Amino acid sequence: MLLRRRKTVTGKPVLQRKPTIKPDKARRVIRRFHLLINKRRVIAGKLKLQVADNDEARTKVLVKQKIKTLGLESHYREGWSASHPDTQLETDMLKIHETHQLDCLARILGYIMSEINERGGLQNYQIASTIGQDKNRGGDSSKILIKWFQAVRDPGHQYRALELGSLSAKNAISTSGTFKLVVRIDLNSNDPVNIQRQDFMERPIPENDSERFDLISCSLVLNFVPNPRLRGQMLMRLNSFLRQDVKSAYVFLVLPLPCVANSRYMTETRLCDIMAHLGYRTINQHKSHKIIYLLFERQADCISDKGAMKDDFSKKKCCEINQA
Repeated sequence: MLLRRRKTVTGKPVLQRKPTIKPDKARRVIRRFHLLINKRRVIAGKLKLQVADNDEARTKVLVKQKIKTLGLESHYREGWSASHPDTQLETDMLKIHETHQLDCLARILGYIMSEINERGGLQNYQIASTIGQDKNRGGDSSKILIKWFQAVRDPGHQYRALELGSLSAKNAISTSGTFKLVVRIDLNSNDPVNIQRQDFMERPIPENDSERFDLISCSLVLNFVPNPRLRGQMLMRLNSFLRQDVKSAYVFLVLPLPCVANSRYMTETRLCDIMAHLGYRTINQHKSHKIIYLLFERQADCISDKGAMKDDFSKKKCCEINQA
């Protein structure tokens, strides 16, 4: 899927350029990778297998151990060595919720693991994600954040930021000079030196304000959390990482527009109501053709993230009808 590099007649590259990928293919690569991860998570639940989505090397070991324990090696190898794409296995993977036969689960798991680890699934995902933020593609969402934040920041204050799902240490949040410190984490870091491989939900709660942040950037992360309960827990957890010794702290949230404009269960109003219940007010929002950007300010009297949800924010159809 990656574009070929130009070469001289001797076969050497003309220029040392980074791999590139067309925008439409990048979107397909990203959607495909998250489909594989989500279907693997379903299979892991059925097999009572723990996987580490943020550590593929560890997951590969855990999967092999479990498959051996269950005596399903032959079925797993069959899926691993299958051609990609395989029409029948693709169909079976999409219907995985209805599947309970262990041999079929092992076969599909092998098919998924092969694509992620041996057929460029993870590598292409990382390339596609990073290039999606390239300045020539207009994909760096933090440019909008910096524009908004410059209007509310105190020039005499030294700000610290936590970037969830970070893809690059060269984006606007890192290079603008707005923040004295930017801590970057991602489930599958493609830059271990600058971006820590970590799941935000497993990041230790800070013990004091010296370890907390003035702003948390959560760009295209929340929409990949697998279920509403976990998404709610993630939103509630944000406050534990925001400084308590300042009047205001901020959350920058970026989502695909269909999440709030073409959903039976969520609207922009409902999302902002949830954030308001957690103690945040919306101070900026922008919608592009495919993305919605929101900047929230946490109020000084923000409720604790340990507080119970008193309002009814359970999954239910919204009265508001979206017209996206």
